[in-house]
Amino acid sequence: MKKDLAVIDTNVLVSSLIGQTGYPGKIFNELIITGKIKVCVSTEVFLEYTEVLERPRFKKYPEFINASTILLDMIKRYGLWFEPKLSIDILNDKGDNKFIELAVEAQAAYIVTGNSNDFIIKIYQGISICSPREFYEYHTEH
Repeated sequence: MKKDLAVIDTNVLVSSLIGQTGYPGKIFNELIITGKIKVCVSTEVFLEYTEVLERPRFKKYPEFINASTILLDMIKRYGLWFEPKLSIDILNDKGDNKFIELAVEAQAAYIVTGNSNDFIIKIYQGISICSPREFYEYHTEH
């Protein structure tokens, strides 16, 4: 596994835009923007990011829309792109399997998610599945 590679679940992306001072915001502002951690992305994951960030409920917050446009552009330009070849079916929410597929393809060390209901496993083929807090604290202590 490549220790500087992470797959970021969509809920962490949204949370980073809503709460800049929370752990998701700190992950982007202190670890990803600085280049300490690189974000892995696939076409399927990027499409989900885009679809979620363009939902009508966010349109009433112009600052959110502006920040999400900048963040998506940054991910598009600087993310490490992979197209998973394996189909993995281990999560109850079938739509979330794409994050595991991407992490396996990229040989990423981490999947960062705030979704503990669907990501009930903590490790998959050597990939740590962790909360934003666990991920941030680990990377700022080491």
